[in-house]
Amino acid sequence: MRTVGVLGGMGPLATVDFMGKVIKRTPARCDQEHVPMLVHSVPQIPDRTAAILRGGEDPLPHLVRGAQKLESIGADFIAIPCNTAHNWHKGIQDSVKIPVLHIVDAAVDDIHERGIENGRIGILATEGTIAANVYSDRLKTHGYTPVIPNAAEQKVVSDGIAAVKAGDLEKGRTHLKGIAKHLLDDGAKAIILGCTEIPVALEKEPTILEHSIDATDALARKTVAYSREGMTAQSPSKDQVIA
Repeated sequence: MRTVGVLGGMGPLATVDFMGKVIKRTPARCDQEHVPMLVHSVPQIPDRTAAILRGGEDPLPHLVRGAQKLESIGADFIAIPCNTAHNWHKGIQDSVKIPVLHIVDAAVDDIHERGIENGRIGILATEGTIAANVYSDRLKTHGYTPVIPNAAEQKVVSDGIAAVKAGDLEKGRTHLKGIAKHLLDDGAKAIILGCTEIPVALEKEPTILEHSIDATDALARKTVAYSREGMTAQSPSKDQVIA
């Protein structure tokens, strides 16, 4: 099995959530059949949204150091349980010789698997992810129409994400479920939970989750599949597409 290097800490709870979902999605009968994980969880990586929106400190050098450390200690590929960090995916990928999975491609695969081939797809994410078009650009190339909250709604989403990072899950849930419901009422065929804090907040909202794409879970499933594929296949080069 291929060993995944988890480039995490953005935030810490989201990293743990991702690891739990990898374990949950692994068809293991004993310890030895679980995915081997090496974890680099460093919350001090500069704020990604601040870098995109306000010219804050560039997180790329920190992300690169983390990826290179994971590679140096034996990771065969890397997964990043932070959506906004994928704004720097190319720079991270170019810094290592091992593949770096892309969370948006994993989410798009999930949409396809649900039989949704076109139409409106809602996006709940950080201001940075929205501004950088991390999801919108990829969704458009696959024939979908991205639907994002308006400015006032996005402020509510941001406050909900901040509440989860601060450990106030109830406040986060209250903020996020209202916006999610509005996107569905506005005609979205599905909603991408495009920030790793959001699924944590909405885990007790089954009606919303029924119509949602949990990007963290999609990445976890892709991680399990790619790790187990290594049991019978040679590891690809970083130039091969990891969807």
